[in-house]
Amino acid sequence: MKTKHLLLILFFGLAVLAIINYRTPFLRQDGGGWSVGYGSSAIYPEKMQVDKKAVYSIEMLKAQNDSTVFLADPFFVKEKDTFYLFFEHKKNKSNADISLLTSVDGKKYQYRGTVLTQKFHLSYPQVFKYRNAFYMVPESKQSNAVLLYKAHRFPYDWRICDTLVAGVQLVDPSIYLSDSLSIMVASDYAKNMYVYEADSLFGKWKLHKKPIALIGTESRAGGRFFADKKGLILPVQNFTKGYGYGVSLYRFSFKDGSYTVNRERPFFLMANEYIKEFNAGMHHLDIQRLDETHYYYVYDGNRLNSNSKSLNLWGPLKWNYLDLKNWMLIN
Repeated sequence: MKTKHLLLILFFGLAVLAIINYRTPFLRQDGGGWSVGYGSSAIYPEKMQVDKKAVYSIEMLKAQNDSTVFLADPFFVKEKDTFYLFFEHKKNKSNADISLLTSVDGKKYQYRGTVLTQKFHLSYPQVFKYRNAFYMVPESKQSNAVLLYKAHRFPYDWRICDTLVAGVQLVDPSIYLSDSLSIMVASDYAKNMYVYEADSLFGKWKLHKKPIALIGTESRAGGRFFADKKGLILPVQNFTKGYGYGVSLYRFSFKDGSYTVNRERPFFLMANEYIKEFNAGMHHLDIQRLDETHYYYVYDGNRLNSNSKSLNLWGPLKWNYLDLKNWMLIN
């Protein structure tokens, strides 16, 4: 009888491990350098079509700046006839800066150099126009704050003008501002996505009464909020098969001081085996509506360094536990 029980326990344990390995493999792939891509659509795409011709690669940037290690986290704004694409620029030093590409047609980009550097690491440069001025909320976790920058000579001369949240280390803060709603999400290293609210950009930002929106392997923003008739859509990173493997779209619906979150489009972006720059994964999307018939978007992805893989036992066990907690949170 004991032998049967042990066999049942063993079988159950192996089945659980097989499920965990299917969701979050214990062998992780060897991802490498990042590149950015871009495209346009006449409608909001049901499925993102990644164009292998519309890529600004590591090699292209290295030709302009030979200290380049990678470029990632692209955000754009279109002002008059020019696309301004801001991105995380990792060079041969410990911290990354924010650099700039520009284009007059949204198809061919030119490198314009570094626009913001600090003593701490910078990434995720969400740039937006607010009351006729340009602002940036980058990831500034090493400063122990979420900082707000203002351009005094757009697209250059960025200076800190406010501290939105102090005394915390948060990654990838994504902000949304309207006449009726001012919210921001950002995540910690424990894989919790927090929701902050204020009455305006320069108001007092505080945790929402329902502070945690997401937990686990999809709990870190991967781009700007996008508003449609149903509410807000947020790209969220997926790292079930390694950091930066994919992006899912989540629906945030705010009403009567609370909100709901639903996973609307799983793996809207993911590793693409046919495009070498993105064959390890994709982890960022910025999509905006430029006019009634024109959407434009930028994204990023990384490539495989090699076919080798490394063993990670504890990570998948922890992540699946957190995903179970997340399922309980949003259901």
